[in-house]
Amino acid sequence: MSALWFWGASASPVEAIPHLISQPHPYDVDWPEVYMTLANKCGGCHRPNTKRVDLSTYEALLAAKVDKDPLIIPGNPQDSVLMMYIEWDEHAQPGSGMPRTPEMPPDKMEWLTQGQQDAIYRWIENGALEYALPENCNITPLTEMEFPSAKQCQSCHPKQYDEWSRSMHAYAQHSPVFEAFNLTLMERTSGTQGTFCTRCHTPVGTALGENGNRRNVHRSRISMEGVTCVSCHRRNTKHYKSSGRVPIEPGKLLDACMYGPFDDGAGGEEMGTHKSMGLPYIKTSQFCGECHDVTNPQGVRLEEAFSEWQNSPAAKQGITCQQCHMGPVQGVPFKDCERPLGHAAIVPGVPKEQLPLRRLTDHTFAGPDYSLLPDTEFPEKLDWMYEVDYRDWNSLTEYQKETLTELRKKNRHSNRIAAQKRYEVLSQAADLFVSAPQTAGCGDKVHIDVEVKSKLSGHSFPTGFTAERQAWVSVQVHDEQGRIVFSSGDLDDNGDLRDEHSHAVLAGKVPYDRHLLNFQNKFTALTAEGTDRSVVLSVNRHLTPINILRPAEGISASFGRPESFRIAKGSLAPLSKQGKSYPVHLPKQPGTYRVTARLNFRHLPPTLLDRIGTPHLKHLLEVVVLQEWCGTIEVTP
Repeated sequence: MSALWFWGASASPVEAIPHLISQPHPYDVDWPEVYMTLANKCGGCHRPNTKRVDLSTYEALLAAKVDKDPLIIPGNPQDSVLMMYIEWDEHAQPGSGMPRTPEMPPDKMEWLTQGQQDAIYRWIENGALEYALPENCNITPLTEMEFPSAKQCQSCHPKQYDEWSRSMHAYAQHSPVFEAFNLTLMERTSGTQGTFCTRCHTPVGTALGENGNRRNVHRSRISMEGVTCVSCHRRNTKHYKSSGRVPIEPGKLLDACMYGPFDDGAGGEEMGTHKSMGLPYIKTSQFCGECHDVTNPQGVRLEEAFSEWQNSPAAKQGITCQQCHMGPVQGVPFKDCERPLGHAAIVPGVPKEQLPLRRLTDHTFAGPDYSLLPDTEFPEKLDWMYEVDYRDWNSLTEYQKETLTELRKKNRHSNRIAAQKRYEVLSQAADLFVSAPQTAGCGDKVHIDVEVKSKLSGHSFPTGFTAERQAWVSVQVHDEQGRIVFSSGDLDDNGDLRDEHSHAVLAGKVPYDRHLLNFQNKFTALTAEGTDRSVVLSVNRHLTPINILRPAEGISASFGRPESFRIAKGSLAPLSKQGKSYPVHLPKQPGTYRVTARLNFRHLPPTLLDRIGTPHLKHLLEVVVLQEWCGTIEVTP
């Protein structure tokens, strides 16, 4: 063009390609929220082929009538029956003309918020439009509406929902430690880690395109459900991969099938519920191994729970993950025939007699982790809490104060049950055996022999992301005045073990615990000097410390690690044992000396929280004493 202007030629007219869409296609930005609000709060009862008004689809909503009155009159929210059912005045303002309580939904905790009422009002006022594609386009965009929330499942599966809601599957993305850990690794790898961590912790969020850098406050509500119902029950194929690359079949609740352990699935069109089919794969350990075996792009085996099971006595006996972690007693294997009978579903409007009895599983999936969030955040949160600063008690309405109080009571109760299940599974971990002399002479050197024997036949102790897990023995000897004569396995001022990760040890403030018996696995990096060094985070900053993550250049898969980085395993293999002899030099003072030995467990070390920027959570870390032994040594002149 510039050349033409140079020679004095006039520019030829430029015409844009004509638009193929002559009119804007139907779409309203409020529709997704309207759909999910009605699906989560009303869909359990208002299903197709029932006596109630069907609210399951857009078409059903527009066609619905109460008596002879249309449920929705596009453009006229004032006369739409739907608004008359859901509107209420939570501020109880005189003369507002709105009822003090809504007719629907019946549960006070589920009453629609002001924001949800406004969204439905705007949607109707703007013509009650749906997301519809132009005729020449057949690619449906993937939205949050295509993955049913666990709230939809709750109406028919209250038992399973209750157990799942307090589980670590539900907590997976909520965890402030995970979020900080992931963001720390993202920073150290310049974002090249991508969704490597989040695709396990929020598979639906990853499917929706949420990247690994996204903070929880900006994630979708379905993303924050973590490993939610559809993460497992919308899987229709076998998937023999690790590191969480799981496919989830999209579709609204009634549009796609749910897959479970039963071949004779009940429900379907005649009941107005989703289709269901049996998927034998869901009962295999391989199904769990897709997320519980994790190898990073450079070949470091970060988690080996499934691999440990594959080589375990439990696998040889045919005991699967589900038999131990979905039974009535957490950590104890139960065959299907040994589980309690009951109804897997309670469908509103359908007599129980029409539903088959099932061998019920427990969806608690108890493990070593627990919630570090306040009781206003987990397991559940009320919808209005996303619109109002609930921390300012004085600004809340009476309704908000009442429901917040009830929620906190409910969450505390749920967390107590979760804690009981956690202690239950930890109690099955290992036994502690101690041998100490009953008598000794002043100034003698005696030995206290300790042996730890794993009771786990399915995997190591500890397992999972074991660089975080600490399982150790503490041995202390006190004199009659309570003064410490010998100590190993004690903690420094930061709460850390006195090992190479203790800042106090590195600073020379406390001595290194050379007798420590710790079953924690540790990341080990090769330094530029050719020596190994244990590190807290799984990023090598010692040899060729590049700040990007790239695939391994060698055949690291053959060794389970790259040449410069590995995990030094200290965990106890299934049903194996390990012992240690503690040398104690007794004082030259006669008396009764008290000996205490404990087998301890902690799911996170304080030094990790320091490294990822969450030191404010350290006071919530709990040391669980799995077993304790007490004895005395009579020291005579």
